[in-house]
Amino acid sequence: MSAQLIQSLIPLLPRYAEEEGDFYSVSRDDLIAALSKQHQIENEIATYTVAFVENLLDTLAVLNPDYLLKGEWCFISFPAQLMATSILTVLGDRESQFFEPNFWNTQSISNNKKDRQRDVLRLFENARSDNHRNKNAQPIRYIYVSWGIIKLDNKILFFQREDTKKRFDITAGDYGLLGGRANQTDVNIPYKEALLKVLQSPDSAIVKNALQETLKRELREEAELVFEDHYTFKPWRGLRPYRQIQGSAPNHALTEYYLEIFQVELTLEGYLFLQEKIKFDGRLVWFSLDEIQKGQTADGKFPYIKALVDHFTGKHDELVLELRKLPDSFSNRYVIEKNKYGITLPLGIHEPILAGVLGKEKPLGVMLTQRQLGLLLGLAAHLRGFNFKGVEQGVAFHPFGWVQISENQSLQSELINLSGLLKSTDIIIENQRDTLFRLSVNPELIFFDEKLFSFSVRQADLDSVSTKIPVSVRRAEFDTAFGKIKEKSEEFKLTLEFAANLRSLDENQFIADNDDAQKIEDNYKKGLHKEPKFLALGLRGLVRRDAGMIRFVVRYEINKNRT
Repeated sequence: MSAQLIQSLIPLLPRYAEEEGDFYSVSRDDLIAALSKQHQIENEIATYTVAFVENLLDTLAVLNPDYLLKGEWCFISFPAQLMATSILTVLGDRESQFFEPNFWNTQSISNNKKDRQRDVLRLFENARSDNHRNKNAQPIRYIYVSWGIIKLDNKILFFQREDTKKRFDITAGDYGLLGGRANQTDVNIPYKEALLKVLQSPDSAIVKNALQETLKRELREEAELVFEDHYTFKPWRGLRPYRQIQGSAPNHALTEYYLEIFQVELTLEGYLFLQEKIKFDGRLVWFSLDEIQKGQTADGKFPYIKALVDHFTGKHDELVLELRKLPDSFSNRYVIEKNKYGITLPLGIHEPILAGVLGKEKPLGVMLTQRQLGLLLGLAAHLRGFNFKGVEQGVAFHPFGWVQISENQSLQSELINLSGLLKSTDIIIENQRDTLFRLSVNPELIFFDEKLFSFSVRQADLDSVSTKIPVSVRRAEFDTAFGKIKEKSEEFKLTLEFAANLRSLDENQFIADNDDAQKIEDNYKKGLHKEPKFLALGLRGLVRRDAGMIRFVVRYEINKNRT
């Protein structure tokens, strides 16, 4: 269609008064006849030209629809006439453009220019969507998204998205699940034309099948996680196609999204790597399930998961219920998990390692050197969460009892040998790639030599008439092959009577069937022995039955100072 045909239509357009509201209409047939006569063209060409322009002006909503039904053009208002004239003038003038020649260039342009491009697209796409007669505007952009769920301790890992404020028109600092959209590198099609057509087509099975590659690439880019070394994954669910006018600047349009969500399972190496990565990368943030249900954190971070929430009919609680059912992405299982069982480690090789059912422990049939015992004490102390000072070079501590040994081949060899020596016992040392070691025993089963511990109370408190008095249980510092363990004291409130009874148990000998001793033991087991901070000290117990006697087994110290 030539520019001349468009130009010749402009004088034939109907008119609308700028002030008084007078107007008149023009017959569609008259426009066709005028074009045909003026340019000496076939009636079919003139009909096509008028039909094209009419469709264009109708999409701009400048023509009165009641007149169109009668085959006539009539403007809604004078501004509508101006809009139509402006559009047709540009179409009919080869020298006119609505935008400068390089306006839509996207290579190496400023953010300001990207914003201008997005603003134009947003205006047109919002208008197209909002004013669709059947409220079913068709998307012009298709995006395939792969998300990975990393869940630990009822928290989900999120990644700070780029440009979220401008894309979503919500508060800045918003976060999405790890993952992202498929791109050309994820789909195995060698021909550019076919590849781009597939990526920009709706509901493509080829692209959906490539979303696993998308996830691998995105996890590598966002968290530096390497597939198989750090994690594996399996499908969780595919979401219903989701439509929204959005896109990172300047790619803003009514978009249909196809989202596949995968459940990520971390390897030990991946779990430890991710813990370190999160410490130094502020873009990686944990959201608790409660925060996801509320839609934000206390410090104003927003989990942008609208498509996922919509999949669950817009109900955050239904989504969170399903997330709670997901197992953690890293499962920490110890080789030794037993009920009513304990392992007590001595400080020196002249005392045996005791292991067995609580109250019936027996010496472990293994001979260790003092150095080997020091290694075992170091592994056990870290497993228990004790604090070290003066840590040996090349030793790094990780969660769940793992100790990493790097650039210290001698220490690595010692741990490998110790692992082999203990492999037939209940003291199992796990070894990952000869660099990661841990005592694979439930921490609650590990105890330390009772000679490390003391129980202290002030004489003034024992002499008082207070209902409850403070007492202290202390674990002394001790040496391991990895460094010295800091001493630790915890204070507790006990009744004056109970503190005095414990003193009596310490000073006297009671046979196991003594009623008074049994009451003291029962009171201890129901109270102090169940205190979490007492259990965390690593003491098997203050009171124990031994050789038919009930004894108080640690030092009972009385502080004579009154302060």
